[in-house]
Amino acid sequence: MNPAIDRIQVPLDSASFKNDIMPVLRVTCGSSGACHGVVGNSSPQLGLNLQNDSAAYASLVNVPSSNFPNMMRVRPGLPDSSFMYRVLIPNPTYRLGYYRMPLTQLPLPFETTETIRNWILKGALNN
Repeated sequence: MNPAIDRIQVPLDSASFKNDIMPVLRVTCGSSGACHGVVGNSSPQLGLNLQNDSAAYASLVNVPSSNFPNMMRVRPGLPDSSFMYRVLIPNPTYRLGYYRMPLTQLPLPFETTETIRNWILKGALNN
């Protein structure tokens, strides 16, 4: 059981980036040794630093995806046009054939991905 992943028991309609989204991203994707964290002198993969709030927000919102340059990592108001949200979903067609994130054995719980979707729908605020 991972408290960061299991902290969202029901989808949140109005999520906070700092209090709801970042704890999940930091533990699953941006911790030391994870793909989008920093270890020693290494850089996070694809320039996506999910280790701290300000770096994460700056490298997520309105930043073109390295994998699909015509798609933003997070496009406020449009989760279906946000690469970050799409790669969290188990359906490979929805992910555009890209592998599922995070690279853990199990996908994030529905309650967590739905909360991320709602955060994007509400404008992906840095709150």
